[in-house]
Amino acid sequence: MTDKDLDLLFAESAKRLPDVEQINTAVMHTVRQDLRLKTLRKWAKLLGICFGLPVAVVVYIYALFVFMPEMPEQLRILSLALPIATILFLAAQKIRYFSPDV
Repeated sequence: MTDKDLDLLFAESAKRLPDVEQINTAVMHTVRQDLRLKTLRKWAKLLGICFGLPVAVVVYIYALFVFMPEMPEQLRILSLALPIATILFLAAQKIRYFSPDV
């Protein structure tokens, strides 16, 4: 390898340097965007469990009392107890195995 070949390699390397910097910038932008998206998903999952489950129970009880007022008392208690017990059981499982990691 001669000095001329070495100078030619250095010149090509200098030409590629802006391309490498542009690629590095694009990669870092993508990594930061993915990290922000992962953090947003983690918080959305946490808020969904914290507020979604209680709202589901309250909406169910409200709908039962508003749309079925003439229901016999025993049937109303059964209609409240079974779904709420199921929701609470599923919520307990969801909370037990909850991980904010996405």
